[in-house]
Amino acid sequence: MNTGKMTVIARPYAIAAFEYALKNGHEDLLAWESLLEIAALIAEDTAMQRLFSNPQITSNQLGDLFISILHDRLDEGKENFIRLLAENQRLSVVPEIASLFKLYRQSREKIVTVDVTSAVPLSESYQQHLITVLTKRLQQTISLSCTVDPSLMGGAVIRAGDRVIDGSIRNKLNRLKEFIIGIS
Repeated sequence: MNTGKMTVIARPYAIAAFEYALKNGHEDLLAWESLLEIAALIAEDTAMQRLFSNPQITSNQLGDLFISILHDRLDEGKENFIRLLAENQRLSVVPEIASLFKLYRQSREKIVTVDVTSAVPLSESYQQHLITVLTKRLQQTISLSCTVDPSLMGGAVIRAGDRVIDGSIRNKLNRLKEFIIGIS
C-alpha cells in the first residue's frame, strides 16, 4: 500500500487519538505520543509485518499481542484504541498514525521540526544560532534535526514543513551546469 493511501487511512485514527488525549491535558498527549511511537516500532518490525499478512492470525490475536507488549503503557482508553485498530485491521498503519499524532501535537504547541542536512557536522553553537534565526523567521518554536551528507560538498539543505532552502554546493554546481548547458 502506498504512503499516501496509508496516511488517508491513518488520519481519522490519529485525529481521534489526538482529540481524546487533548481532553486530558499535555501529559496525556505526551503519553499517547510515546505509546504510538513504540507501537509504530512494533508494527514496523519484520516479524510483525509477516504476522499482519498471515491469514492464520486473527485480528484479535494481533491486538492481544500488541496489548501484551505495551501493557505497562496502557490505560483503558489506550487499550480500547489498540483493540479498535486490531478489529479494523489497521495495526499496520500505526507508524502513520504516530507520525500524524506528533504533527498535530507540534502544530498545537507551535513547534516545527526543521531538518538540516549539511556536508559536515554542525557545531552546537551553530545549531543554537540556527534555532534562534529560524525561531524569529518562522515565529514558532524550532526542533532541529541534523544529519550529515558529504555528497552536498559544502553548505546545507534546510527543510521546514513544505519550505526548502538549498544552500548546498552541489545545488549551486547543478544550477551552474544547467545555465551553461542552456547557453550552449
